[in-house]
Amino acid sequence: MRKYKYIWLPALLALYFCFMTVYFGLDLLRSGETLRFWGTIGAETAVLIALVFFLKKRERLRAEREKDIADTEKRHQNP
Repeated sequence: MRKYKYIWLPALLALYFCFMTVYFGLDLLRSGETLRFWGTIGAETAVLIALVFFLKKRERLRAEREKDIADTEKRHQNP
């Protein structure tokens, strides 16, 4: 499950952002604050994209570290 964290965590956050946008965004649009509405959507999208890249990099570094540890253990067992 941890392996696909970069998929399901941003998906859950996107779902949460969608609900909050519908809940609060309609009030913003009714009051004429369209710039704030679109700015909020843009900021949420930027956060989600940054999160995907951060989690992918973190997963890649974790895999490399585990591979290095496994290689080191093999070298110490079979000199």
